[in-house]
Amino acid sequence: MTQEDSDKLALTRFAIISAARASGVVFMLFGLWIWYGDLLDTGGNWQVGLPLFVLGMAESMLLPRYLIRQWRTPPQD
Repeated sequence: MTQEDSDKLALTRFAIISAARASGVVFMLFGLWIWYGDLLDTGGNWQVGLPLFVLGMAESMLLPRYLIRQWRTPPQD
């Protein structure tokens, strides 16, 4: 693998990790909007908003760590 290929791979992985974090934040905000806003029901709907918020938080915090561990060079346990 050349230096250019290595740089391109690192940039792609960085973009994927950043997108995972950003989409998790979007899910969290959307969950809060449903939970406390009047999007689905007047006064909010916590039965739908809370799970979306929790899934967004998990995606934002856990998925990037998982990807970083999978892509670590050399692999460490």
